[in-house]
Amino acid sequence: MTNFFDILSERKGQLFSTMIEHIQISFIALLIATAIAVPLGILLTKTKTISEIVMNIAAILQTIPSLALLGLMIPLFGIGRVPAIIALVVYALLPILRNTYTGIKEVDPSLIEAAKGIGMKPFRRLTKVELPIAMPVIMAGVRTAMVLIIGTATLAALIGAGGLGDLILLGIDRNNASLILLGAIPAALLAIILI
Repeated sequence: MTNFFDILSERKGQLFSTMIEHIQISFIALLIATAIAVPLGILLTKTKTISEIVMNIAAILQTIPSLALLGLMIPLFGIGRVPAIIALVVYALLPILRNTYTGIKEVDPSLIEAAKGIGMKPFRRLTKVELPIAMPVIMAGVRTAMVLIIGTATLAALIGAGGLGDLILLGIDRNNASLILLGAIPAALLAIILI
């Protein structure tokens, strides 16, 4: 255990920089996924046939193993942050999309009728009635996506994206459990803290 604290004091600068990289990659992916999934989820509430198809596609994309998805990104986008962020966005889409769709669909129809009755237009009804009521469900999807992203972002180091996975891979390469823990503990804590 003293070895861990020695490595921590030696590599605190590297730990800080890899943690910042990890957080940057994760939040960029989360913002992009949210920007895609929330409007798409709202749109899907209006069309049942298309919603089933889109939800099934998102579910299929979610089942692709993370390492395989990262591997598929390399021929298309090369090595580095871009393919890692794209893969993380793919993983984050389903929980946000599903929760947005569910949250909007579960708004009490009598509230929507009351909003129509007082003359609210569809966009105003969406922003003033449906979204505020659905927000807790949508945010639960965003939190779930964040945990998925934080965990999967450690694997992004395999394609040169950086982050806490770099420390884990370095520890595996050198057969050094303290280095592995130096990357794994902050990644686990980030996932716990951010939910």
